[in-house]
This record gives sequence, C-alpha cells and structure tokens, in this order.
Amino acid sequence: SWQRDRENLHKEYSARIQEHFENAGIKREPSENDILKYQLWEEQEHKCIYTGESIGISDFLGNAPSFDIEHTIPRSLSFDNSQQNKTLCQNKFNRDIKRNKIPSELINHSEILGRIDKWKKKYEDIDKQVQIQVRKSRSAATKDSKDFAIQRRHKLAVERDYWRNKYERFTMSEVKSGFKNSQMVDIGIITKYSRLYLKTLFDKVYTVKGNTVADFRKLWGLKKTRVNHIHHCIDAITIACMTKQNYENLAKYYHDSEEMYIARSDKKPNVSKPWETFTEDVKGIEKEVLVSHYTPDNLPKQSKKKLRKRGKIEKNKEGNIIYQKGDTVRGSLHKETFYGAIKREIVNKNGEKEEKVLYVVRKPLEFSDSGFKSISDINKIVDEGVRNIILKLINEKGIKQALSEPVWMNEEKQIPIKKVRCYTPTVTNPIHLKKHRDISKQEYKQNYHVTNDGNYLMAIYEAKDAKGKIKRDFEIVNNLKAGEYFKQSVQDTLKAQGINHLEGLIPDSKESGKLTLPLKYVLKSGTMIIFWENSPDEIWELDINGIRNRLYKIIKQNKDGRIAFKFQQEARNDEELKKDYEEQYNSKAPKSLTNGESKVNFDNPYPKLLLSPSNFNMLVEGYAFKINTIGQIEKI
Repeated sequence: SWQRDRENLHKEYSARIQEHFENAGIKREPSENDILKYQLWEEQEHKCIYTGESIGISDFLGNAPSFDIEHTIPRSLSFDNSQQNKTLCQNKFNRDIKRNKIPSELINHSEILGRIDKWKKKYEDIDKQVQIQVRKSRSAATKDSKDFAIQRRHKLAVERDYWRNKYERFTMSEVKSGFKNSQMVDIGIITKYSRLYLKTLFDKVYTVKGNTVADFRKLWGLKKTRVNHIHHCIDAITIACMTKQNYENLAKYYHDSEEMYIARSDKKPNVSKPWETFTEDVKGIEKEVLVSHYTPDNLPKQSKKKLRKRGKIEKNKEGNIIYQKGDTVRGSLHKETFYGAIKREIVNKNGEKEEKVLYVVRKPLEFSDSGFKSISDINKIVDEGVRNIILKLINEKGIKQALSEPVWMNEEKQIPIKKVRCYTPTVTNPIHLKKHRDISKQEYKQNYHVTNDGNYLMAIYEAKDAKGKIKRDFEIVNNLKAGEYFKQSVQDTLKAQGINHLEGLIPDSKESGKLTLPLKYVLKSGTMIIFWENSPDEIWELDINGIRNRLYKIIKQNKDGRIAFKFQQEARNDEELKKDYEEQYNSKAPKSLTNGESKVNFDNPYPKLLLSPSNFNMLVEGYAFKINTIGQIEKI
C-alpha cells in the first residue's frame, strides 16, 4: 500500500515535470532521475539542506542544472543508493566542500541539523500514530477492525522509518562497519550468520548489498523485473560473477565521483562483463530454468505449546521448557468470523412468499474497511429502525462525516449505536461449527456458524469407459474435516487398527454409472503438475522450454471441483496482473486474467488457469515425476 502511494505520487510528479518541459521548450519524457529529483525537492520544501539556498524547478531540471542528487553517507563508505541516503544539493557545494565527507564532518553541521529538524518532528509524530494503532488493535471488537489497525500500523511504521533513517544519516558521527554490511536489521543478521557458516565450508566468502547488485545488473545490461520468479536466479548469477576486484573498482568509482564529481556519462567504472555474451546468456535463462515451489504440508503436524502458569513458562528439573501436546493441528480450519442466523420471509423466484434462514454478522458502525464505506453497505443493516436513523444522518452530513461521529439511538439518554447486524448475501451454506452453550429452541440458532477457509485436498478418481474415453470424478476434503481426522486421539486409534495414512478420510474408489473409478491421485495446494496435450508420453520427448510452458502449481481447490493453477514462473499477484494488463493494453482486464483461463496454451502459457476435472490432462508431482535438487524433471 505504501509503495502504491509512492507510485501514484511519482505519476503526479511526472505530469508536473512534463508540463514544465513543455513550457520550457524541452522535448523529452521525464526520466526516473528527474522524478527522483522532484520528489527530493518536495521533501526538502524547495531548499538545499546544506546551504539553505532556495531551489527553483529550473535549477535541477534541464540541460545545465545547478543542483543535483548527492549521497548523504558517501557511497564509497556505505554502498547505499537508497532514497533515504539522497538529497538535492548545490553542485558547487557537493564538489568543493562535501565531497567524500559525512554531514557531521562539515563546519556548518549545526545549521544543517536545524534545516532538517522538521524531519525529526515528522517521524516522531508518525510514531505517535503508530502507538495509537497498536492500542486500537488491542482493543478491537472484531477481527476486521483489528486487521485494519494492524495494517495501518505497519504502513505508518514504514513511513516513520523512512524519515527517521533519512534524519539519522545526518547525525552519524562515523560510518560503522554494520552500516556498510547490512541494509536492514533482519537481513543484516541473516547475512552475518550465513557468512560465518559458509566460512566453515569455503575459503573466500564476502557479502554484498542489494543496491550494489542492482548497480552491477545495470552495468551488465540486465533489467530486473519482478513479474517472473527467475529474477531471483538472475540476482544469484550476478552475485556469483561479482568478483572482489570488480566490487572494489565500483567502490573506487563512487569515491572518485564524490571527490572529483566525475559525471557518470563521462566515465564509467571499470567493471567488465564476466564473458562476452554474458548479458544475452543471462536474459535467455528464463527458457532454461524450471521453478520448483516448495509448499510444506503442515496441517497433519501436531502442534505444541509451552506450558505456562499465570503467564510464566514452566520448566522441568533439568531446566528445560515443558511443552504441552494435545488434540491440535496446525493451520486455519475455518475463517474467524462467527455468523448469526435469523429467519425472514422472502419472495422466491416464483413470486411466492417463504421463510428462509439468512446469515448475519455484527459490524462496528464506523467509516472503515471493516465497517461501512457505501450506501449499499448501510442497506444491508437488519434492523429497519436503526437503518433509517443512519440513512437520515447520511443524507444530512454525508457518509464519512456521519459515521465519524456518534450515532444516537436515543440522544436524550445518550444511548449510541456502536454495532449493527448486517445481512451477508455471500454466506449461504456455512459450516455449523459447534453448539452454543445455551441452546435455543430454534434449531437454526443452536450452532456457531463459520465459513470455510480452504480445502486441504482433492482426490481425483479416473478410469476409461468402454469407448476408451477418460471419465473423472472428485472428492473434496476441507481443512476442518482434515483437522478432525489428524487429531492425535484419532490417529492413535487408527494406528492401533492398522489403518494407513488418509484411509478413512477419502474413499478408494467412486461409482460413476456402471463404471467404478479408482483413486488416481491426491492433489494439494503447492503440488506441481505438467499438462499434456495428446498423450502423457509426449512430455518425455519435450526439451526444457517445452516442459517450462506446461509446468504449473496448484494454488486453490474449489468445492465445485475446479482447480486454480499458476504458471511456475509467474510472480505477480492478481492486483499486479490486472494493473500490468490495463497499462499494456489500455483497457479493462478480463476476469479470466485473475480468475484463470479455462484452457491451456502450450506455446504462450497463461499466468493462471481455472480448470474442471474433465480438463485434468496432466502428470502430477509425486505420482508421475519429481523435480530433483538441480531443477531437472525425473520420471517416476
């Protein structure tokens, strides 16, 4: 969300720069560097941090700018090319005075700190907002409002950290080795211990920063794109080919640039390609590599918890932590929202009145994603009297203002409306989880109602009929049913009876007319499959690129038997897929793009597929093939 806000801001800045170029008679599109300069200019409120001089838009945009981007902590010391380490600075000051110094080494350091005091106040104010969201998440009445507060907290934390890191670079008295070797605390710790471990196996091990890897990619003509999982492979190849000598050459270039202000267009660092056709070879790697997705099956694993008494962890005589085990499994068995049930008289399709059980949920009366954001949301409120009070208030003040203030059920007695029951049209056949403690006389009110959070497996049954045509059927097992099966008490009983894994959870066969369909295979989320067109045997005659186009991962199993598949190299989520499509074709993205296409394209693979069992012409990982440790397909 934070990144999307930044992208929208960049588009706005790009439009402003374009307008300036047109007024100045400059015929070119705004570059990424132009947009970055504009953003830094706005962050600094149009003033140079180092000199206090006012900056006009023409001073940093155009053919001969007098202000340019400088690195707060010199890159030769930090290898830090992040935006947090950049400001818009007067060229003369950068070349003649700052050069390879850090801000605390400058004579006018106290003046500089005075000019960025607003950054300190900014991140301190945001930190207060973070704490407010922490309190909101702890006191939230519903899961949705809790989730919203947590999401808001994380987004604010990202913004706070940006401004704090930007400010603290100006207060550093020295550049510690930790600053150079790690770009973030978590990655720094991982890198530190990974290096120590690898040093026990190899003689020469050194770490590099992500920003430096990006510089090498650019120098070697490689563009990073996150739409394909192969970008991880390209990064790995780039790192493997970054010799220490190349790394030091780049550091020397940064140092010379800061000392003598060598323009990049005039002199490039001496970083030669690992071999002559390196760029072309690496770009072609997409057609030579298969992406294997490891998805561990955690649901059958019995969970364990630390034994606590009054919040204190209990230990045994040897001082070891005592763990409890019981009838628990790992994973979410159902969604957390509980639904109520009510009976209402409705008019059916035939125009006849009938009583029907409808499901409702209690929501906080507030303007938010977890509350209400539109009139259509308000119209779902069950209580007609309450609904009319709210609608009247919205007509007077608008929905945002109306729901940001107390809504009174009885203003004279100061009785506010805090929560309301709403119809949930999408919930029609929930799971009846368990009985209430106090049983109602009405049967439909006796249970806790929840919705399914996913299916654990789909069993596929297959056989050929008398005409040689493939017939298939399926059996779905949701997480709740699988959780009941994998309970420790149930497993102990099954083992005593000599029942094998999954026996009793799914049948060995299914009847389809006069045909008995035996169990063919069991599919779970994360299972890799290879589609065949005419015959399963054709797979073993394909080259690596042919298999690449047919290799998919199962991502979802629907109760109607359809399965969603994702292309093994596809790295985008549904939102990114939709956005990229609309930008490329300047038209609304079809639903099939994010839901999944209904057929396989063997030459130009679709990002996602949504197929019914009749189209399951595929080899399944673990049954027909496996992917070995070096990414090769092996026949089983």
